[in-house]
Amino acid sequence: MSNADALPTGGAPQAVPAWRAQLPTLIRVYGIILTLMLLLTVVTIGNPAFMSQQNVFNMASQWAPAGIMAVGMTFVILTGGFDLSVASAYSLCAVVAAYVGQAHAPPIAFAAAIAVGLLFGLANGILVAVVRINPFITTVGSGFIINGVALVMTQNAAFLVDDEAFGMLGAGRWHGIPYSGMLLVSFLVIFGLVLARTVYGEAVYAVGGNYEASRLSGIRVRAVVASTYVLLGGCVGLAGSIAASQLSSAQANLDPGIIFDVLTIVVVGGTSLSGGSGAMWRTAVGLAIIATISNGFVLLDISPYYQSIIKGSIIVAALALDTGLSRLVRAR
Repeated sequence: MSNADALPTGGAPQAVPAWRAQLPTLIRVYGIILTLMLLLTVVTIGNPAFMSQQNVFNMASQWAPAGIMAVGMTFVILTGGFDLSVASAYSLCAVVAAYVGQAHAPPIAFAAAIAVGLLFGLANGILVAVVRINPFITTVGSGFIINGVALVMTQNAAFLVDDEAFGMLGAGRWHGIPYSGMLLVSFLVIFGLVLARTVYGEAVYAVGGNYEASRLSGIRVRAVVASTYVLLGGCVGLAGSIAASQLSSAQANLDPGIIFDVLTIVVVGGTSLSGGSGAMWRTAVGLAIIATISNGFVLLDISPYYQSIIKGSIIVAALALDTGLSRLVRAR
């Protein structure tokens, strides 16, 4: 072997530069921030009304259900899980809120909807974490069951609520600020702190990063995984309550496409589908990006049919980026 082909002294590997070690994180963090800033700039130039206080408050109210569910979905995906039943559960919880709201006070109706969401979240959590059924299969199956329950309850008709107080949660405002928007921001902040500052948050990241190592280190991994599905179920129950309150009605197929909005928010925010990497503030940025695209299309008078194309392209691009960054991390 020539000197040119010889290995470095002792065959020791070369140290990885610090900037390269941090490259995946830097791309995830600054990439989504730059994307949001670019979108805000383009839409605001196209229509200055986009940044008006009234429009911002309306977007917060409109996207509160999907954003609150994205908070719960962030926890589930961070553990390496997934839930495809949220659209069906969202509709059922809205139906329960409207059904109970026809005869009882709004707080009772909303509590009933949240309880139903928690129940189905617990069922999914047990099947995934304890019975160890694949989360995709589990939540697809539970989604069909939940949708069937909603159809049986409504007979494919809408439940209407005449009580004006029922609409306060979704349509009420405090000094012009929508209650639903305040709930959305509160959830993002509170659960962001839970992820970043608590032992439970550390356990969520650990389980998603390495399930077996977490188990061996003493973390009750099954309880942690199951709890994230319960948390998501509670978020779905509240989101369904807000939607029913906004419409003063509910039906079995309230918004089948909301699952794609929720997943897009989380994925665009940079939470890795393989688990262990992500943050609640990133989910907030992902929500802002998707809300800006959706609202910007309306203000710029662009056909809404293009929204599906752009959202799908964003999901594919985000997944491709996540895959590339994951390979880069493994190659370090």
